[in-house]
Amino acid sequence: MDIQSLKFEGINSISNNTWYYRPLNKELIKQTKKQFDLDGLLLTILANRGIEATNLKKFLDHSLRNNIPDPKVINDMEKAIKRISKAVLNEEQIGIIGDYDVDGIVSASILYNYLKPYCHVIVKIPDRFTDGYGPNERFIEEFKQNNINLVITVDCGSNSADLISKASNIDFIIFDHHQTDHLGDIGFANVNPNRNDDKSGLSYLAAASVVFLAIISLNRELKNQSFFERGQPDRDLLQFVPLVALATIADVVPLCKLNRAFVKQGLKLYERYNNNGIDSILRQNNSKSNITPQDIGYVISPMINAGGRMGNSNLGFELLTSDRIEVTDKIAAELKSLNESRKSKEQYCLDLAIEKYECNHKNESIITLELDALHIGVIGLIASRFKDRYQKTSCIMTSLSGEDQILIGSARSSGDVNIGELIEGALSNRILISGGGHKMAAGFKLHRKNLNLFRNFLTKAELALDTNEKKMIKADGLLMASAVTNELVEKIIDLGPFGNSFEEPLFIFPGHRIQELTALNNQHLKLKICDSDGFRINAISFRTFDLPLGHLLRENQNKRLHFLGRLAMNFWNNKATPQLIIDDAAIT
Repeated sequence: MDIQSLKFEGINSISNNTWYYRPLNKELIKQTKKQFDLDGLLLTILANRGIEATNLKKFLDHSLRNNIPDPKVINDMEKAIKRISKAVLNEEQIGIIGDYDVDGIVSASILYNYLKPYCHVIVKIPDRFTDGYGPNERFIEEFKQNNINLVITVDCGSNSADLISKASNIDFIIFDHHQTDHLGDIGFANVNPNRNDDKSGLSYLAAASVVFLAIISLNRELKNQSFFERGQPDRDLLQFVPLVALATIADVVPLCKLNRAFVKQGLKLYERYNNNGIDSILRQNNSKSNITPQDIGYVISPMINAGGRMGNSNLGFELLTSDRIEVTDKIAAELKSLNESRKSKEQYCLDLAIEKYECNHKNESIITLELDALHIGVIGLIASRFKDRYQKTSCIMTSLSGEDQILIGSARSSGDVNIGELIEGALSNRILISGGGHKMAAGFKLHRKNLNLFRNFLTKAELALDTNEKKMIKADGLLMASAVTNELVEKIIDLGPFGNSFEEPLFIFPGHRIQELTALNNQHLKLKICDSDGFRINAISFRTFDLPLGHLLRENQNKRLHFLGRLAMNFWNNKATPQLIIDDAAIT
């Protein structure tokens, strides 16, 4: 029996989802296989993500040469590069302001590392607790004292028009990607593919990608000015691509088009262009040197973020820019300690937030939870946990120290909700003090007195989407444990990178029996699932111990269930074996 030819739909899961699977047209598979060496399951995965035979060749081309556009297609890019090249040629001092998350730190690191051989650069990474997000008056005053009249903001600045307009004697250049209503009315140049008037089609880029395009353009301009003929070292720009890949994955931007090329090539190029700081993180975690998207998402990014979350935002920048291994090893050890502290604080705050939500907010269509006891550095993580746990867009807020009437919040989007647009809308309606973000994530600040206005605004916006309570999930295939081999999993992984807008393939494992279930730290569940012929595959279900899915698995050991999950390779003791990451389950 060809299991892939079966129809399998209308399954209602323990997580209140409805699964369905429809096999791809066999004739279409036959026609496509004539052009491309891909089997039917892989072609189905691509077709389910809108990649048809007509655009498959372009999709499979991950070369930077064929994917990178002329940077000047972004509004104000040419104007910005002319000003920066003038500063380099005249040996001006340049100020840089970055955000305290991975994308902001990477963006600042790329720009700093490119510029430092040519001119003096001062970098400021704001403290999440004392400075808040983006440019601030203290930074501007310090730049003035150093006679700096060119300041470049990266991954921030788009929503700082009032502050920037007051610094009339400083030329501000903004390299950002956050959604904004501002056009060319901020600073000297506003380079942001999410400007309403930008026609570049690059709105999906992370800030680090915008910065990388900028240094491509800057390098070309300096060559045109004969700068490198004066004895200055020309740069190999490929060295920055692994850092762009890091930011692209960490910021959860859509993994499409140019972003796919950045990630694919960045991971390959890391072996050639090692970064001392990333190497130090890998050593701290006993990880291998050839990094994967999972390494970035679950090992590297959390440690770089830990400094900003726990009150030392400069650590990540220093880690990525130091050329001394003894320094990066020391910083990595400190970041690992801070990350352990962050995990403990996150769990404590998450428990408090869940308790309040379960008691008072369960009927909200968009979660807007305010709790004074939360740690500012982990509210974004708690918003992410809530989004995953309750399948709802989640806004988590807490009060600022010493300002109990001001709330600072972080939001994560679920389903069709574009949280960046909603935050921008609330800001335009004067409900928020400040805010910004993109489709999947945003940050904001508001007066406590406006909290109900904010809740009502979000509720009305969500109702306009006409979302269904049940989530429809389309699987990419039906599999039995007997069919899962190293070769199959490696082929699926090679279709990646997977992430936002190019989700990991989901597979239904029908009628498999649970065996050897154990709990890990009362959070995760490790088990094996066995098909009717006795073939088994290792499986794990993350952070579901006390959720309905976890209860179903624990209460049905040695019973047959339908499973929905993603395939991965698990590396242990230098051996690679397939593993199913269980996302959902249903009673047969």
